[in-house]
Amino acid sequence: MRKAIVKTKLASRYDLISTLGEINYFFETPYWQHDRIFVPKNYDRNQSKPRLSLRTVVKQDNETIYALVMRQHFAKTGLDVIHRTVVSDYTEAAHIIYSLGYEFKAEISRRREELQMGDTVRLYIDNIDNLDGYYLKIETILDENETPDDARQDLIDTFKVLNIRDALPIDRTYGEIIESASHDIEDIPDAGIVTAAEPDNEGGHLSIR
Repeated sequence: MRKAIVKTKLASRYDLISTLGEINYFFETPYWQHDRIFVPKNYDRNQSKPRLSLRTVVKQDNETIYALVMRQHFAKTGLDVIHRTVVSDYTEAAHIIYSLGYEFKAEISRRREELQMGDTVRLYIDNIDNLDGYYLKIETILDENETPDDARQDLIDTFKVLNIRDALPIDRTYGEIIESASHDIEDIPDAGIVTAAEPDNEGGHLSIR
């Protein structure tokens, strides 16, 4: 399946939750997600070398899930190819990554809330360690005839429906935003969305993020 995903920084988490509550939509119980990101030596995001992430997800019932995520970025087309699989031994997976010559780059911890709206739209509120405020991700499943531009416009319209004022999509990853903040670079939203092909354990899908 194909998905469109747009991320923006929220001016007010409370206002968004209140707006959704008025139409009987409520976020699920928050959970914790942590990513350790590894890159090849001399990594350059403009090249097509893949980066690897070890992901930990802890739900309210203390269920812990470990996953290995590979993301390969193609700068010319803006395409990201993503593979993801669950792993049973976190430490052994880390040893494998290091044995492949990868270096530790960054780690991202977040408190995430999810909300499913209908059959095709899902919202995420992310509170990222070392970043101020809250970020909103909205993803929607594209139908066979829908174009990325149409999906983008639909998501922008969703921002308006939810009374999220002056919302602009951010293309950079959370890791890149944190790195910019550590160098006192102003966090200016990017104008574009990146196309990503993301096969997962339930089958492949194409995402616009």
